[in-house]
Amino acid sequence: MVSDRRLGSERRAGDERRQSADHESVAAARGLISGGESFIDATTGAPYELAPMGSKSTLARSLLDGVGAVLVDIVGGFYEAGTDAKAWPQVLSRLRDLVDADVCAIASHEHDAGRGRLEHSVGIDALYVTAYADFYARDNVWLRDQEKFTTADTVWASQDLLPDARLVETEFYKFWLRPQELFHHLFGVINVEGDRVLFLMLGRARAKGAFWEDDADLIRRLLPALRRGLSAGVGFKRLQSLHRIALDTLDALPIGVFLLNDGGQIVVANRLAREILQDDEGLYVSTSGLGVRLTGGRVKVRDLILGGPSRAGERAGEIQGFSLPRGPGRKPVTLLLSPVQDFSEARNRSDPAAVLFAADPERPVEVDPRRLTRIYGLSRAEARVAALLATGKRLDEVAAALGLTYETVRKHLKQIFSKTSSERQADLVRTLSLGPGGLRI
Repeated sequence: MVSDRRLGSERRAGDERRQSADHESVAAARGLISGGESFIDATTGAPYELAPMGSKSTLARSLLDGVGAVLVDIVGGFYEAGTDAKAWPQVLSRLRDLVDADVCAIASHEHDAGRGRLEHSVGIDALYVTAYADFYARDNVWLRDQEKFTTADTVWASQDLLPDARLVETEFYKFWLRPQELFHHLFGVINVEGDRVLFLMLGRARAKGAFWEDDADLIRRLLPALRRGLSAGVGFKRLQSLHRIALDTLDALPIGVFLLNDGGQIVVANRLAREILQDDEGLYVSTSGLGVRLTGGRVKVRDLILGGPSRAGERAGEIQGFSLPRGPGRKPVTLLLSPVQDFSEARNRSDPAAVLFAADPERPVEVDPRRLTRIYGLSRAEARVAALLATGKRLDEVAAALGLTYETVRKHLKQIFSKTSSERQADLVRTLSLGPGGLRI
């Protein structure tokens, strides 16, 4: 797929350099076998020796280690860039230098829509990055043959996609490539999803000559590892985002939620759970993890999770319910312990083994009146009345709190019933407290 289109003299000179390097490699290999010989440096003309080191020489091993370190660094860089876009310039610079290119970019293109963009790049001015997305992606003459960009891990040289003589006649060359002094390019397909292709683009000036077949072969060998590294990094970043969203969602719930490991230690606690733990004496934390104070004494939650002492008629591993008694005239905190599925397969202490739900009836749901106006179409006055009713207040208490007459509150209540499809005040309170208006966001 890649042809070497350099001038004959330039190609012959390059071949001679490569043959010289090959001869040196063969000589070095022979030196490994013979136990060390003197050789002539092709550049300086000075003799050098290969010190015997078992079956490997210091020179050969250092060369392999150096190349390997660069390749590992590039593959690892794609993973890091997948998690943090700030890492792209460094890894693309390493890849650019590896094949003596002037620019390097990760680009995307949608063939059906005819649009594309340079997702990340080095060596390309920001003005040209913007111009490519706005105008020149649709004029990219190298991408017109969609069939050549439908298979991952394929590599193409620009001259194999369009002859150089035709390239220089295009608007794409005259107004986007030539001002940047770019000519020869190498493309490696990273991933294809439908009509959208993600590809690696390497470019160099015309004076440097076309990319070698060795350059294309190196990129072809690297592409699968680069794709896996990038996919792993993007996947990890997505999991981090989902984890953050899940925690924020837990904080919005009007019920306390504890995620506990098999030792009863708190892995995650949402906002309301932290408030209950801080303010109520029925729940406590010790070196043995979370515990509860019941009428019959203290119970370690880890025992309930793992199969220790449990209440009569209840077995460990099943959903268990508790009430934590408080002082005279106070309503108890209610708890529900639910083991997670297959918690026995947890590999470390950060893996949740059970979920403990905690509800404190003395912490009324706080309903935002502004949300009620959006959700149910209530007026501002009606929303203020509804929000106070959702906390359990009576009509006369609502009237006093808002400075309204009792009859005015009753009139508002009738409108609220109509707009929320409620028939009684109890129905209304349940609708408001269980609906999205009761979320702590």
